[in-house]
Amino acid sequence: MRSILRTGMTLVVILLLFLAFNLVWIGKIPAIRWDVSQQKIHTLSSPAQHLVAILEGPVDLYYFNSNNAPKKNYAVQRYSRRIEDLLKEYEKAASGRINLHLIDPAPFSEDAYKARLSGLDDSGGFLGLIGTRAGHGVRRIGSFSLDREPLLEYEISHLLYKLQHPERPVIALLSGLALGESSSRLLQELRREFDLVNLEPTVAQVPEHLRTLLVVHPQALSEQTLYGIEQFVLRGGRLMMFIDPLSEQRSNAGPANTRLDDLLAAWGVRMPADKLVADALYTPWETPGKANQVRLNLPRSSMNANDISTWNLNRVTVSSSGALSRLNKSRTTFIPLLQSSEQSVLLDASSFTDAATLDSLIEQAANQERPHVIAARIEGPSYSVFPDGIKGQPPGLQKAAQIHVVIVADTDMLTDKTNNSAPDGNALFVLNTLDNLAAPDALAAIRPRVAPQSAPTVLESMRDAAKQAYRAKASELQRRLQRTEQEWQRLSPWTTSLGTQAVDTTTRLQALNKERLRLPMELHALEREAYAQVRRLEMALELVVTFALPLTLCLIAWIVFLGHRRRLHAARMIR
Repeated sequence: MRSILRTGMTLVVILLLFLAFNLVWIGKIPAIRWDVSQQKIHTLSSPAQHLVAILEGPVDLYYFNSNNAPKKNYAVQRYSRRIEDLLKEYEKAASGRINLHLIDPAPFSEDAYKARLSGLDDSGGFLGLIGTRAGHGVRRIGSFSLDREPLLEYEISHLLYKLQHPERPVIALLSGLALGESSSRLLQELRREFDLVNLEPTVAQVPEHLRTLLVVHPQALSEQTLYGIEQFVLRGGRLMMFIDPLSEQRSNAGPANTRLDDLLAAWGVRMPADKLVADALYTPWETPGKANQVRLNLPRSSMNANDISTWNLNRVTVSSSGALSRLNKSRTTFIPLLQSSEQSVLLDASSFTDAATLDSLIEQAANQERPHVIAARIEGPSYSVFPDGIKGQPPGLQKAAQIHVVIVADTDMLTDKTNNSAPDGNALFVLNTLDNLAAPDALAAIRPRVAPQSAPTVLESMRDAAKQAYRAKASELQRRLQRTEQEWQRLSPWTTSLGTQAVDTTTRLQALNKERLRLPMELHALEREAYAQVRRLEMALELVVTFALPLTLCLIAWIVFLGHRRRLHAARMIR
């Protein structure tokens, strides 16, 4: 009896000690977390930690996350939890300078009303962030997108930095073209977002206080001005430069400066002169304007989704653009930002004499399998192409360990005429890039957390091969179908009429209708033929996945049954 009582009292004491430990000491034990992800996506990077460490005042972050929104799939819910974890890391690293508020707004609630009033997007359920700082206004991230997951840390850090420094960055503009009338919309956007300083085209030296420079069509600038641009880059200035093998505004420009090629070579880049990119996939068939203007509508898939320059960007339109390539012996890093599709080719500008020639050249591009880079980010060591200085100026800096340059092989994308094809797309690309170049080192050093690319599986390789085979055979049929649709719409325009309409039975329209029915059927047959092996393998894998577990269980059950039967038989034999 005493042993039972002693055991009971011991258990009670242990329970009381356990409760006391949880009530008193558990809150004093530091939270220990291990980030075992390959890219350390749950841990703040060193630049982000430095940025948080220099925060000057308290910041309130309101994270709106509709956890129970019916439109949120599992991937978005997982991403929302990662955002919350990262925001908690920011709050922890700030040591009291960041106050995080987690809000799950119910439908038609006051929180939902405030979120909409602040401009958060609720089309798929709230998943946004609002930051406030007393006396410094309010900033927001309208909606976190799963497509921008590699840029998550930069997005949050950018919001924090702008709350601390709401003043507009200073951007210097140096242009060899007259942009006043042709690019008025872009200039208006630049003046709204930045403190824009215009430099004369004849300037020989970029002022020391300027940190970010926008150069347009340097082919028209003098050698002295190119020397000033080079020295600006070598001393650590950030540069965004638009060059063009065939500018549509070239009539306003002077003769091309041959030293530009040497300057590009020092940065590890080259652009073939008088070569334009023709693209069978991104070039609209009815290209407006002159016959030698090749316009490309670049979709999201043609952009580097892991670079800040394409932040919130869906389409960019370029016109008569050139192509950039990295020199073989270059030591700089060449990061493509915009590029054509694989169905593209470089052609002589003199080849575009009329629309028919343009169509035939684009048909040639359909058989190519190499994309061409239209915009690229250049970083790394560089040297001076003016080692002895220039007439009237002594030798300057000879080399730099790290340069920061973004080059775009098109100047026509800056014009209002081209911008009309992609509202705000071209301007947003320029604004994103300049904002990133003008950012402080702590913010600019935050890099995307990109998952490493694994080797393609057998099925993925077969899909790529089937895609190439289908594209090679179907490109001509697709172009014929597109032309047929355009011709049919031209001959049969939409008109307002009564509920019943007469059927146009003209021979030409009947032939076009037959083509509109026949060509999709042929394309479908080609697709089935190209992907036949892939579909057979997919079906085999589905059968294996579907029946593997049941067959395995049946086999185990059969083995158990046989073993049990053998034991029964052995027992009977013993008896």
